[in-house]
Amino acid sequence: MILVIADDLTGAAEIAGIGLRYGLKVRVCTEIIQEVTEDLLVISADTRSLTENQAVTKVEYLIKSSQQYKPSLIYKKIDSVLRGHVLAEIKAIQDFLVQKNCLIVPTNPSMGRRIQDGKYYVGDKLAHETAFAHDPEFPIQSSEVINMLRAKPTDQVRILAQPILPLQGITVAEVTQKEDLTKWASQWAKIDLLVGGAEFFASILSNLGYNPVEKIFSPQQTALNCLYVSGTTFSDSVEKIQNHASHTGGVCYLPQELVSQPIDSEEFNQSLNRWASEIIQCFKQHQVVIIAIEKQLDTTKITPAELAKLIAKVVKKVWNQVHLAEILIEGGATSAAILAEIPLQNFLPTEEFAQGVIRMQSLERPSTYLTLKPGSYAWPQAVTYAQL
Repeated sequence: MILVIADDLTGAAEIAGIGLRYGLKVRVCTEIIQEVTEDLLVISADTRSLTENQAVTKVEYLIKSSQQYKPSLIYKKIDSVLRGHVLAEIKAIQDFLVQKNCLIVPTNPSMGRRIQDGKYYVGDKLAHETAFAHDPEFPIQSSEVINMLRAKPTDQVRILAQPILPLQGITVAEVTQKEDLTKWASQWAKIDLLVGGAEFFASILSNLGYNPVEKIFSPQQTALNCLYVSGTTFSDSVEKIQNHASHTGGVCYLPQELVSQPIDSEEFNQSLNRWASEIIQCFKQHQVVIIAIEKQLDTTKITPAELAKLIAKVVKKVWNQVHLAEILIEGGATSAAILAEIPLQNFLPTEEFAQGVIRMQSLERPSTYLTLKPGSYAWPQAVTYAQL
């Protein structure tokens, strides 16, 4: 069994989708489960929304508890642009497993995310010149990979363009194209801890002898009670939702008053109930209802974690009143907050619509399906309910 520990839920789903692509039986969970019969178990640690100390504690618990599965391979999934507590989580795993070397390959070259000459590029731009510079939790202010990792000289992190064995300490691979991924993945057996993004994991599966299988999508009927939750402020999603709201309706924007009031105050609860009622009423006229954040919304008085929790609270109220057959969620922090509130913890992935866009069946409520994607990815055409 292959074990993957991911730093957020959309990352976990992305890995699960790759497992499906290569014909593996896959399970995704947000907590340690007792019995695992699948080929691939992906655990979402949701550490990117925690402090560094909290993240280390969570990873230590997961790596210790997951030894009961006796995994043949452990992979640490991180954000492709190195957001989060990457080095701290790596060290927590290495210390517990007494590992000497680690290889980090975060890039997804098919999406234009690459490392060259020690710098991180997204398309033709340096990472700090893109929308990632405005990330609410981990804004990228430098495209030097060492700086993005917040590495100290004592961390002894080095960046290599070619595998030079034996690897010592923590190595970040320069990757500009798919062939580079294959080259580094071929060395997997000589590495104590493999860390990286989705495309490196796919290359490792190829090196393990797995082959891609034909994609089969479940026939999707007209969605009844589909809730689309957009917790992202990436401009593409925001503009599409605004256009949908003006032409079709069915969009319930987060009220300004909710981000201006103390969470759980009487005024906050009253405003939350009004917003939930608006969303529930909207289902009487629309099969797909969208919860979103307006571009001009002032969120300076609320942290990103509080914002995700606020959205999760209203989803819970809707969940208690409306049977949701499909839930589409943009954004890893939003996804994790919602599942903590509902709560759903155990899933069987059913389709990989595109890289990072995964549909999963809830094992606690089999009539409900979740489709997750990172906020910076686009919805593929196969997800018919998300075509705005």
